[in-house]
Amino acid sequence: MKLAWQFLLCAVLEQTLALINPILPGWNPDPSIVRVGDDYFIATSTFEYFPGHPIYHSRNLVDWTLVGHALNRPSQLTLLGTPSDAGVWAPGLRYHNGTFYLTSTTRYVYTSEFRLFPRSFYVTTQDIFSNSWSDPVYFDFLGYDADLFWDVNDDVYVTWSGINNAIDKIYGIYQSKIDLKTGDSLTPAEKIFSGTLPNNSSARPEGPHLYLVNETYYLLIAEGGTDIHHRSTVQRGPSPSGPWENNPANPILFNGVNLSLPVQDTGHADIVEAPDGSWWGVALGVRPQQSNFSHIQLGRETFLFPVTWEFGWPVFNHGEALSEHIDGVLEDTSHLSDYFDDFDNASSLDQSFYFLRTPYKPFHSLTANPGYLRLKGNSYAVGDRDNPALLLRKQTSYEEDFGTRIDGFKPTNNLTEAGATIFYGDFLHNDIGVTGDPSGNGTRFVVTRKIVQAVQVGPWALTSDNNTVTTVNYTPLQTASDPVKLIISGNATNYRLGFAEGDGPTTFITDVDSAALSIATAGGFFFKGASFGIYNTGHGKPTLVPADFAYWKQTPTGLN
Repeated sequence: MKLAWQFLLCAVLEQTLALINPILPGWNPDPSIVRVGDDYFIATSTFEYFPGHPIYHSRNLVDWTLVGHALNRPSQLTLLGTPSDAGVWAPGLRYHNGTFYLTSTTRYVYTSEFRLFPRSFYVTTQDIFSNSWSDPVYFDFLGYDADLFWDVNDDVYVTWSGINNAIDKIYGIYQSKIDLKTGDSLTPAEKIFSGTLPNNSSARPEGPHLYLVNETYYLLIAEGGTDIHHRSTVQRGPSPSGPWENNPANPILFNGVNLSLPVQDTGHADIVEAPDGSWWGVALGVRPQQSNFSHIQLGRETFLFPVTWEFGWPVFNHGEALSEHIDGVLEDTSHLSDYFDDFDNASSLDQSFYFLRTPYKPFHSLTANPGYLRLKGNSYAVGDRDNPALLLRKQTSYEEDFGTRIDGFKPTNNLTEAGATIFYGDFLHNDIGVTGDPSGNGTRFVVTRKIVQAVQVGPWALTSDNNTVTTVNYTPLQTASDPVKLIISGNATNYRLGFAEGDGPTTFITDVDSAALSIATAGGFFFKGASFGIYNTGHGKPTLVPADFAYWKQTPTGLN
């Protein structure tokens, strides 16, 4: 009987054991993973957000903790005026002889006067938990997705994605040997691989990573762009520069072969060996809601999967499509959790908060009015390409409620405004705030700002001046100073924006289709995902009215 019970227990455990993906819910694209001893670390992209490149830590590949950011000082990362989805792109996180290295590229503009990429760079630290990294060391090349590799003879290679010229824009994987102390090139930039897709501007071979496994060199890259054609392919060869033998199973990660799968846009992978000799991979993916690619507001998240080796080739997830649940792997633990901060006895914000671009100077305080997070407004509003008084934290679940409360806010006119936002970028955000009357008579209103993508009419093309349509509504408040709760409730396909004055009931004012945060505007990109935010603005004028926020509450109501 005892043996039968043990057999049944093992069978139940085997049936219920399942890795839950994504391991980093909420937008965390372009993951790069490294292991040092029993510790795993992942870095992801942040674009125009500051600080840049979060560093996550785990000892079991299941439970991940944010321990800092590699770029957290203005001397490392200056993003003044950077457009949405520019900023810092795909990092490469590596470790060698006691030092962590993080490579990155910062792009500042997209317009015609600067179509080439700026220089990539790396920063270092000996203590990754210290949240203290060096200032950048710059490379010589133009390109992005830089990867460092140390060969057995101590030669150091940097491999990246570059283009042949700024007109044709035929991408390829390039490589040089470098002097690691200076970043200077020691050999000419050579194109070592063109990818597996037809060699045109849409192929986009990028995200290269080099590995040496059992005396064979492997080149893992991403291809096909960032949408449904995104994929990972791998080659092998006798040296870090090839020549490369194509894996007959390529692409080794590509969910786009079946667009009904719940995870799509899979690619930009990295792999790591565990202490027990097993291998694991991370990659980005999106989760279209109700099979609708217009509803991917969480953006590109980080997924984990097992890697095995067959005939000298890595096999991702046993050759199966990347999924939200992988049976028989690790633990069936949700990566979602409630977040609540009432700002009591706090001297600084935790690591999960972000600014939009590099702050010129501090605009927030936890000590000016103890027990509150105070935002000192400036002239810039949400959506201005500058550094508005805006704090952001990533949305982590498609079904997630966000709430905050503004206490004692007394706007002097209709330009003075403080509130909450569901935010993607400059053109894609929806706001609910408290503002005043133009006459400054003390009357207050709740204002909602609903922004949707414009539709081209006639031959006039959409530009950054007309690519969205904004609808503004005002709802009068009953008091001049009572606290106002602001609520943003998200589900699979939309958001509801509401408020409650004092102890009154919650009133939802407007609904927003999540396509308004999932579809890039004309000339734009979709590289990030949605974040909740709080703000204070004078809408083009300095404001002397501070906004005191009593708490920040995020409540995921759905599982991974």
